[in-house]
Amino acid sequence: MIRRKDERPVNVFENRYGGAGAVKMTAIMNGQEELGGKGRLFSQITLAPGCGIGVHTHENEWEAFYILSGQAELTDNGEVHTLSPGDMHLCHAGHSHGVHNAGTEDVEMVALILYA
Repeated sequence: MIRRKDERPVNVFENRYGGAGAVKMTAIMNGQEELGGKGRLFSQITLAPGCGIGVHTHENEWEAFYILSGQAELTDNGEVHTLSPGDMHLCHAGHSHGVHNAGTEDVEMVALILYA
């Protein structure tokens, strides 16, 4: 399978999990079917300055973020960290996290959610 850049579905979500502003999600693979029933999301996420994904808990799944550009403010089980390009974060099943762009340039990251 090959999917060209201009064929990737784009969705914009407002106030995702209570976060501020819009979250742009560009699919890399489309949901459970393309992930072989092993997960539900493999996307490139864009957060404009001031936008974010609110703190939420993953049940029976885990999520990994890989930062491509920008500075992401990550809340991981209540602790706040700054992630930079090349940094990775893993949220295990039963744990909570959220991410916010407190900087002046877009945050670009890849997110992968697989079932536990």
